[in-house]
Amino acid sequence: MPYTFLAMENPLLDIQCKPSKDLLEKYKLKANDAILADASHESLYKEIVDNYEVAYVAGGAAQNTARGAQYLLPPNSTAYMGCASDDDFGKKMADAAKADGLYTNYQITQEAPTGICAVLITGNNRSLVTRLDAAEKFQTSFLQQPENWKLVEEAKYYYFGGFFITFDGGYQSALLVSQHAAENNKTFAFNLSAPFLSQFFKERLDAVIKNTDILFGNEDEARTYSKQAGWDTEDVQEIAKKLSKLEKGNAKPRIVVITQGADATVTAVGDEVKVFPVIKVDSSEIVDTNGAGDGFCGGFMGLYAQGVDDIGRCVKAAHYLANLVIKRVGPTYPPMSERTNIPSF
Repeated sequence: MPYTFLAMENPLLDIQCKPSKDLLEKYKLKANDAILADASHESLYKEIVDNYEVAYVAGGAAQNTARGAQYLLPPNSTAYMGCASDDDFGKKMADAAKADGLYTNYQITQEAPTGICAVLITGNNRSLVTRLDAAEKFQTSFLQQPENWKLVEEAKYYYFGGFFITFDGGYQSALLVSQHAAENNKTFAFNLSAPFLSQFFKERLDAVIKNTDILFGNEDEARTYSKQAGWDTEDVQEIAKKLSKLEKGNAKPRIVVITQGADATVTAVGDEVKVFPVIKVDSSEIVDTNGAGDGFCGGFMGLYAQGVDDIGRCVKAAHYLANLVIKRVGPTYPPMSERTNIPSF
């Protein structure tokens, strides 16, 4: 059965737990932070699995978004590609993704273990400690194998996270798929993902944006891109217009969608800018904002990939899914069995 929606990036197994304060002190971790693991964190992951009740989530930004899109799409609509190992964590990640209705086609490498992220929850704080490992080992040659490229050919909608372009295999894969989408009148969506990408990988970023039909980002990422581009403006609406007008590889107009946390979402198609207020939530209802942006993109793409090209409706779906995420721990969605009362948007 063809999968209409294909996402790719760096897959990570999120290992969530509620640790003691002593554990954070032992590993010199801040209660609310996101860091890459170093040698001092080597034993952290085994320690939390052995000593705490943990929950496993198929993470990494684009995998979170793919699971969110599948939440709104008909069953068996969404596939995901990235790189993992055939170790225990890799199997747990595949199982967690499957539980959310996501078909995974991981490249299996023996060069490194599966990428993982310790999600240490204390109250409303989240300390994230990430070990990328296999997540950065994806090879373009895997994508080009006929049985894997078939997923690309059969899909009509694509979503790539910006972190994929930081290494050659991911960057070349993003170029290939975005070019395929541009040449075949399909929809390629891409995320600015983090301010440092505009600072250190702008040439690669621009090469992929050229064939991007829907460009996502938040206000910090948009303003950093503006600064690197020499646009001399921090006005998010103006930046969204300029991003929409960047060089495009085909005649389709580019949709730009910029989130601003609790403030209104901005969209632009050429000079047409629209602003959409978010769903207001009482602070007492907010459990965790981690992954809300991924959920937003999942909601938008989950409706758009059903042939709904009304931007306002897609933003409404995006706000709905992001609203679900912030009321739960981490980038998670209600179980498949509870997906019966989804609004029509």
